[in-house]
Parts: sequence; C-alpha cells; structure tokens
Amino acid sequence: MARHYMWGVAGSAGILSLYFVILTLSNSLSHAVEELGVIGGWIALLTIGFGIQSGLFSFIREMIKERAGAKATASMAAAGGMSTTSMVACCMHHVTDILPILGVSAAAVFLVQYQTAFLALGVISNLIGITMMLRIIQKNGLYNPDRGILRQLVRFDMNKVMVINILAGVGFFTVVFLGT
Repeated sequence: MARHYMWGVAGSAGILSLYFVILTLSNSLSHAVEELGVIGGWIALLTIGFGIQSGLFSFIREMIKERAGAKATASMAAAGGMSTTSMVACCMHHVTDILPILGVSAAAVFLVQYQTAFLALGVISNLIGITMMLRIIQKNGLYNPDRGILRQLVRFDMNKVMVINILAGVGFFTVVFLGT
C-alpha cells in the first residue's frame, strides 16, 4: 500500500516541478515563486488532485494485474485520460508565458484573461478523474471490505457522486468563468 502513496507523492511532486520548470524557462525562478504566491491555492488543489489520481491509478493498475482481469482496463484508461486532461488544463495557462515570444499575442491575452477559468477547469477535471477511479475500484471490488480508507469512500454510490461532481463542476466553472 505504501507504494501507492509514493506514486501519489511522486505525481504531486512531478506536476509541481513541471509548473516551476515551465515558468522558470519562460521567465525566471523568481517569477515562478511570485506567481505561486498569487495562484498558490489553485496550484495546491491541482497538485493534490493529481497526486491522488496518481496513487489511485497505481493502485488500480496493480489490483488489475493481481486479478489478471481485463474487465476494468477500458475504464482505467478513461480515468488515466482524465488525469492527463487535468495536467493539460493545469498547465494550459502557462502557454501565455511563451505565446508572445511566438508572436501570438491575441491568444496570450485570451489565456491570461481566462487563467482562473483554466485553473478551475483543471480542479474540476481532477475531481471527476478521482471519482472515476473510485467508481472503477467500487465496480470491480478492488478494495479490502474490512479495512482501509477505500472501504469508507466506496460506501457511497460513485455513479451518483459522479453526477453530483459534474453538476457542481459545471456550476462552479460557470461562476468562475463569468467572474473573470
């Protein structure tokens, strides 16, 4: 079980490192730190969410290998795609740092204006990705029914949780988008 936690920490560290690399290469390390001070709450949510997805992905992959079943493979691939989407949404607003260099100033202005909306979209997709993975775990019984945090989480109907997350996500995104 500790291996899955390590994958989660590695995922979080990786995406945070990617953030610093992109901003440092496009501007400077001091800019990266300054920007983190401005949008640190969003970055923390994205980093934590991506780490949770990394840990859950590792757990699902190992459990499926142990059970040698291909039943959940398509669902696991979909959840992995959601994880990748979260990462892309997280980093999309950083494209604004290099677009002016490439001569695409209009796109840079658009992305800067809607940076918070892109960050919100990343957080929402993280939440949906986590729910998808928990749904895979629930559907395939990939948890110990006698102990563990997964046992507590899968007590809820993950299909209903998914619908709630999507509806709440659409509402949250709309509020953030209209507020920008």
